[in-house]
Amino acid sequence: MLLNLSELRGCIKLDNKYVKLIFAAAAVFIIFLTINFYRKYNRNVIDEIISMDDMINVLVAGRNVYNENTFSFYALITINPVNNNIGITFIPPDYRIMMNDDGTKIKKISEIDLYYFDRIKYTLKKDIQMNVPFYIKVYSPDVVRAVNLIEGIDIFSMDQSGFADKNSFGLNYLDGERTVSYINSSEKNSIYMKYDRILDLLLTLYNDKENRKKLFNIEFISEMFKNIKTNLLNQELYSIAEIVFKKGNVDSTLLPGGFNNGYYVVDELSYRTYQQEFLTNLVVETESEPTAKIKILNGTSIPGLARKLRNDLIRDGMNVVEFGTSNYPPIYDSIIICRKSDIKSVNKIAEMTGIGKIHFVTDTTQLNNIMIIVGEDMAK
Repeated sequence: MLLNLSELRGCIKLDNKYVKLIFAAAAVFIIFLTINFYRKYNRNVIDEIISMDDMINVLVAGRNVYNENTFSFYALITINPVNNNIGITFIPPDYRIMMNDDGTKIKKISEIDLYYFDRIKYTLKKDIQMNVPFYIKVYSPDVVRAVNLIEGIDIFSMDQSGFADKNSFGLNYLDGERTVSYINSSEKNSIYMKYDRILDLLLTLYNDKENRKKLFNIEFISEMFKNIKTNLLNQELYSIAEIVFKKGNVDSTLLPGGFNNGYYVVDELSYRTYQQEFLTNLVVETESEPTAKIKILNGTSIPGLARKLRNDLIRDGMNVVEFGTSNYPPIYDSIIICRKSDIKSVNKIAEMTGIGKIHFVTDTTQLNNIMIIVGEDMAK
């Protein structure tokens, strides 16, 4: 059946109408994609969190080499943008993750693919009441590259393994490869000893942040993180870096809890202790004296220096738990060794004693959290 001229014109007009609708729909779709692309790559959720004075929580997962997207090291970094305090909660690899909401299906955190990040978030929220929206995945090559970009780290050696020369008492320069070796050569290959080594590195960098601040800008952040998998954008990482470079305190702890049938489980009592002794310190600014437990060693052949400093500190209200003679090589300049993370306490003791050299050799098994080795300079 042939169409007459008027019918043909009607069909053409109808087709033109559909074409216009298609073009309009395509234009709307393109605008939608453009807006979403702009929002995605120009967002800054960290700045929004800061504006609300909320805590910033980032889960860091680490492993030497890739293995099915599972990780042997986990730590929760908590940052308070109000006072710039930073808390590091190390998570045992046997930590129980609830794979469903009622907890009838469970796995160890070291066994699960980070694809299940939502399950880790859910469990942490249920166990320690903290929302953790961000993650960073780090492998050994990432650490090597990052340390080399910041031109290495000077770590103080006492008696810890990981140095080519076991008698290399004093500062030792570590490039990226040696930094990874330093972490991995911990005694008995213990993950908890590795946590101590990681703290040595982090606290050393934090204490030296003024000298490294000039390196950090958005371009440097982009370069450092270009191979690292994270759901944070470069501008968000830079906003975090800006907080880190401000004056604040750093503290660390192990996730509260204990073992139950082979799984590390957070219980109510442990959580309350964690809340009172760790989280509260991140939030509340107190003017009280630091609760340091101090060990003093005489690092010279001059008798009485450790006793004299002990008496001075006790008179000033400090808690000296031990004093004696150093077994390390003699030194001229007195030094303070931070054994457990608490920058505020270390700086307070440095101010009281006039000792300007502070180093970090973490050992969370020690009763003392600060060790002072007295040098000949204190004999003046």
